[in-house]
Amino acid sequence: MKDLDILAFTVELGQFYEKSKTAGTVAVTMKRMTGPRLVMVSKVKKALPKGGEAVVSAPKKDDVQYPCLVRAVYKKQKISTIVAPEDFDRFQNAYSTIIRAYMDSLKKKDRSKKVKKVTK
Repeated sequence: MKDLDILAFTVELGQFYEKSKTAGTVAVTMKRMTGPRLVMVSKVKKALPKGGEAVVSAPKKDDVQYPCLVRAVYKKQKISTIVAPEDFDRFQNAYSTIIRAYMDSLKKKDRSKKVKKVTK
């Protein structure tokens, strides 16, 4: 799985949606990065993600803003990014732009059900 920054993730996600117009599907998941997940990521990467220091070092967990892990999968290609709380609005705007741009490849729901005859 490729771990990308926010800008590279949105560009790659747009390419996934472009490829999926011909065949395949794109699945996007978002998860909140909790304290144990952040500690696990820091052991692998040798550094905490942006916004992770506040979560790990906060004594009271009620007022903490958590980073968000975003993953996308197209066929066997996987990408991910960690979005800091202060960057989430910027990411959400970029993500919504991509979704709106590729909304035309959605298929309409087939509503051709058998019409029931009403007899009186």
